[in-house]
Amino acid sequence: MSEEDKKWPEDVLERLNGYAERMGIKIGEAANRFIAWLEKEFGVTEPLSEDPFYLSQWSEQFVLEKRNESAGRQQDTVNYVGMFIGIEDSERDNRKGMYDKAVSMFRTNRDRAIDEGLVGILTAKEGRWHINGKQTEDRVQGSDLPWYGFEHDDTILCLMASRNGERKPVAPTSISRNAYFLGSPETGGDIKRWAISLQGNAMKADYTKWEACRIQVVAPTKEDQDILYTNRNFHEAVEYTDTWLPENLRKAFSADRLLINSKMHPEFADLGDLVEVHGDRKRSLANGNTLNPIVITKGYVTYLNREHMDSEYDPTGRSYRLSIYTPGVEPVTVWVSGRMHDEDRVFEYQKANGDWSHYDEKTQVIVVGRLRLKPYNNEMQASLSALGIYIPPRTARPAGGSGNTSLEQFGGN
Repeated sequence: MSEEDKKWPEDVLERLNGYAERMGIKIGEAANRFIAWLEKEFGVTEPLSEDPFYLSQWSEQFVLEKRNESAGRQQDTVNYVGMFIGIEDSERDNRKGMYDKAVSMFRTNRDRAIDEGLVGILTAKEGRWHINGKQTEDRVQGSDLPWYGFEHDDTILCLMASRNGERKPVAPTSISRNAYFLGSPETGGDIKRWAISLQGNAMKADYTKWEACRIQVVAPTKEDQDILYTNRNFHEAVEYTDTWLPENLRKAFSADRLLINSKMHPEFADLGDLVEVHGDRKRSLANGNTLNPIVITKGYVTYLNREHMDSEYDPTGRSYRLSIYTPGVEPVTVWVSGRMHDEDRVFEYQKANGDWSHYDEKTQVIVVGRLRLKPYNNEMQASLSALGIYIPPRTARPAGGSGNTSLEQFGGN
């Protein structure tokens, strides 16, 4: 340990040491992460000159914020090329099913839940945390639980999972958010839609849709895998460029051409075929539920309301909608969430000069959305929950206004 590390207050060092052990890094690296966090969050540039009381408070906050970080090194990645075409409104807890199953069994049969390795009971003894009586390397730090611990009634538990042939504790939650990417490995392969599983700060980062880019993801391990996993710094490595494309293909890869080109990928569906497409592409899950498919389709706006509607199902309490049609096809409702409305300019298009403008009815839009069916007048009716909406600028109809009504525009008196 360096002389500089020794200057930290004892309780701060203890927390940093526990964090370092959990992450599999040296104490010096843990201290560097803490220093960087202090500068980012509180503008502290010389932490060793600060009041030890506040250093103690900050270190406790640092450990709490980082408690759900995964240990270990960054996973090896490969390059994929394509474009972002959408993002989910909300985050999901991928560990919820595992948590619910473990806690439910613990309630009904505590011994079985432990014997089957679903949960562990945490106790503190001689300054260390113990799982089912076995000592861990994690130090007890005041009233803080270890990163994997959670309270259930009057007991402290942890979830257990198999790691390298042993049952090890895992965090009680695993939060992620899916972005959607139309592309392929840079080394070659079929273009398709991929779900990109984002974690940590990558879930909150801004991603430019409809623009060619290169991303770094963990290579899929199964042939039929349609989700790509990422490291926590995924957003920092996104490179918006089309240099990976041969020059003669760059026009074909523009969003207005690529998205609707069924010869280049299988994701596009005609608006009039959505009911049949739902039957072909829906997936039955192991729990008996149906996963509605994500499709790309296009149509012309026949109804547009920029004013929100109250929604008890949307976390923002607001939702928006537009309707699109093609000749001979009944209009299809496209639902826009409050979060998507706030984060994307779904009712505007970007002009060639970079300015944004509202579009009007009869404008062509390309929608990436989750397809749903419901019965209506003895038939099934399709609707879309939008994940992304692209307005080709060359075919957009600018919204309203009566223009310049002054006679002076014609010259003379």
